[in-house]
Amino acid sequence: MLPSPVARALIALLLVIGSSAVPARAADEKPDPARPPVVDPRADELLRAMGDYLAAADQFSFRAEITSGGALPTGQQIEYAAVQDVAIRRPNRAYVEYEGDLGASQLWYDGRQVTVYDGDENAYATTPVPGKLDAALDRLLDAHGFTPPLADLVRSDPYRALHKRAHFGVYVGKTTVDGVRCHHLAFMDEHIDWQIWIEDGTQIVPCKLVITYTSLPGAPEFRAVLSDWEFDGRLADALFTPLLPPSAAKREFDTVSKVVKAK
Repeated sequence: MLPSPVARALIALLLVIGSSAVPARAADEKPDPARPPVVDPRADELLRAMGDYLAAADQFSFRAEITSGGALPTGQQIEYAAVQDVAIRRPNRAYVEYEGDLGASQLWYDGRQVTVYDGDENAYATTPVPGKLDAALDRLLDAHGFTPPLADLVRSDPYRALHKRAHFGVYVGKTTVDGVRCHHLAFMDEHIDWQIWIEDGTQIVPCKLVITYTSLPGAPEFRAVLSDWEFDGRLADALFTPLLPPSAAKREFDTVSKVVKAK
């Protein structure tokens, strides 16, 4: 089913926000030496520990319960919800399945190409990408302006991807997310404020992300509660192989990816 008229009115906003937890950054982007970051050492230590924990995993999967939205031209606030499942097998496999108020989509990366499928339009597209995940993410951004959901968390160095543009960071304290004891950290970048809750336990994983887009009208937010982290076993090859309906129409990659990004 296609988005409602109200959903269509929000598409322009959601195209700016996209589906990434933290805005994608160029791989060679460096902080401004004239503005050295001011980050609480404890916050930096915990963010680095989380990044190292994810970077050390050969594979992992998790679920994200997402809410996002913003203001219509009338000023009315609109919020949308979605559930997203992510599976990563290093160095060159990824699968993302998304289902929410704005529709459903899937993404596969098999080490040679990325395939995106828009379930509402029953359309898919493919594009060739380099053979490792970081290079594939950079290629998608540079060539197509497309960033898969929660991309910073699946890079080879999540700490660097998250930390590189932080101007300020603070350790807020301990709290719980869905009954899980977590460390609460808060950061400021040039265009966003973002918070992350990291599990205080044997798995040093993110449990929640909140992004506030301070440079956009109405300061819209992106929220994701992360759960069901799995690191054991081996994710099957079939998971990363596109499974498309026989009736699916093939289209240009930019056409499909723009619709998928707007969900």
